Amino acid sequence: MIPNIKILRKSGWIINPNDEIVNKVLNGLIESEGHCPTNVHNRIGHNQCPCSAYIQCDVCYCGLYVKDNNITNDNK
Repeated sequence: MIPNIKILRKSGWIINPNDEIVNKVLNGLIESEGHCPTNVHNRIGHNQCPCSAYIQCDVCYCGLYVKDNNITNDNK
């Protein structure tokens, strides 16, 4: 079964424009039933995508989300 992946849009972040990376991440999410496909962050917080690292700490280890370099500090 393909998990329902919630897209969480945050100011200053975009979905990675690199289709190869996005496809790898999505395949990893399917294999892990919607859980973050990386083992980088600790498992203290929840790891259902979007994981607590992205939600609370503004870090995306898997690469699904990237900082939007077109947004300057003046535009935030």
